[in-house]
Amino acid sequence: MRDNYKFLKEMVEPGVFAEWQEIDVKVDAFTDLGIKVVINNEYIGLVYGNQVYEEYQEGQELKAYIKLVREDGKIDVSFHPKKNRHVFSTTGKIIEHLKAAGGKSGFNDKSSPEDIEHAFQVSKKVFKQAIGSLYKQGKIKIIDKGIELVK
Repeated sequence: MRDNYKFLKEMVEPGVFAEWQEIDVKVDAFTDLGIKVVINNEYIGLVYGNQVYEEYQEGQELKAYIKLVREDGKIDVSFHPKKNRHVFSTTGKIIEHLKAAGGKSGFNDKSSPEDIEHAFQVSKKVFKQAIGSLYKQGKIKIIDKGIELVK
């Protein structure tokens, strides 16, 4: 741990944070497990690498969420809100993408996880949940080669 962070706590007492509580974080370091972050200038937390969909820089400050306070007191953090809110924000990104692309897109549930992650900064699972939600709402239709806005 860096000297200027030597007073940070690596563990938290139960009840200090609520699950999915929004927090302020600063990207501290990149590790084999993921990204170590400083939470509210007081605690150390970790965002696991398999849950990182964008590029981040050391020192970058952003909003994040308490995913879990583990039994050992260590804090798991997410850069994305709880799944339902994440799906909701992704549906907005998909609608904007469709509008920008003239109402049709080649993205669908057969698209590669890498392409989806690159275009929408979410996992394929969240993308599929979002297009499913839009389809159920009647906002899009699923066509042979992708998705299309319903006029």
